[in-house]
Amino acid sequence: MPLDREPYFFLSYARRDDREDAFVGRFYEDLVAELDRLGADCGGQTPFRDVERMGLGTAWERMLGREVGNCRALVALCSPAYLNSPYCGKEWAAFQERLVAYRGETEFDVPALIPVLWVPLRGGMPEEISRYQYYEPAMGKEYPEQGLMGLLRTDPTGDAYRTVLHLVAKRVWYAAERFRLPRVEHLDLATVRSPFLGGDAAHSAERVTGHVRVFVAAGAEDALPADRLRREYYGPSPLDWTPYRPPLHPTVAHRAQRVIIDEGCTTSLEVVDRDLGSKLDEALRNNQTSVLLVDAWAARDVPYRHPLVDYDRRHHPATGVLVPCHNTDDESGDEALWEDLRDVFERNWMRRNDPYDPLFRVRVGKEQFESRLAVMVTVSQNRLMENATPRRLPVGPLPPPLPALTVPAQPGARDVDRRAALPAEGPGR
Repeated sequence: MPLDREPYFFLSYARRDDREDAFVGRFYEDLVAELDRLGADCGGQTPFRDVERMGLGTAWERMLGREVGNCRALVALCSPAYLNSPYCGKEWAAFQERLVAYRGETEFDVPALIPVLWVPLRGGMPEEISRYQYYEPAMGKEYPEQGLMGLLRTDPTGDAYRTVLHLVAKRVWYAAERFRLPRVEHLDLATVRSPFLGGDAAHSAERVTGHVRVFVAAGAEDALPADRLRREYYGPSPLDWTPYRPPLHPTVAHRAQRVIIDEGCTTSLEVVDRDLGSKLDEALRNNQTSVLLVDAWAARDVPYRHPLVDYDRRHHPATGVLVPCHNTDDESGDEALWEDLRDVFERNWMRRNDPYDPLFRVRVGKEQFESRLAVMVTVSQNRLMENATPRRLPVGPLPPPLPALTVPAQPGARDVDRRAALPAEGPGR
């Protein structure tokens, strides 16, 4: 990031609220347009929305940290999913620390942390959010009842939505134009703790359902798959593959990671190699699930064909396969390509896109990628529980013997006779 870059605002939101990006994207565009009408100059300090400039793996985490550490305002789309997203909580807490630092220097509270009621929360806003103004009577009664996404869904040009949009834009404009918060150039989000219940990394084990290993089988720009001419879909390594155009998410691997994290799992990235089968078996032994992201072009030949064919011949109950394809990619419209892919996945091909078996998805478009992957993660986690390897407790010292239990004898005929033979108790005993 250039030293003089200060994003006009940072949009913090949970992807689970809008898998197709229909409403978050529209709100972002409307907010930028409304700021322009107010006279804000966002051109030189472009607002930050993660789908536009995100990298891969630790790179996107560092980028998030840089942008949160340098932005002028943060707009948080609050919802139940937001409170349960580890990274949303980290973004909130990191920006809040900058406000605290500014108050320590100036004794002034900057209204630059702007909560937006995106989806209504049961029981109202938590205290951590409600301490910041998120509602005023001018926003109307529909806003707290439906949330801004509800207003946008109902009537994107209506007065209810436009009124809230205008008031949010005014708050962003006021904070961004009048104040300059202390900047944090090397903010490490990995060290930041979420203030929301369920989002604290220190307690992530309470909500994380498991670990998902993501394996990518794709070409690279210096080693295009056979007969592939469109170089723009590839990068320096298979992990830089971008099957969708324009690339709203720079890489499909990054996009998959964010979906998996939002589903409450941890994740890792690997490139498919000849040891794929043993790695999938290892994952199952470790009670982990796996997802294969497959480039149909690269799957037909070395080095991927043999390990993918080997996968197809084995039983992997907790592994999903997803094959992305963009409808504007004219080269991928050739049915011969998909006939070759059928030969690779000969046994699994019959269950492709089966609505009752969502672990094998072929020709997945840009709009369906996140929702289908989220379902795949959930189903694979459920199947993992059915096939999980039992864990033996470590050997320890033998427990102490249980104390003997004394059970009162039930009176029987012999007991009655014995009592009759005893001397009667007198009042003097």
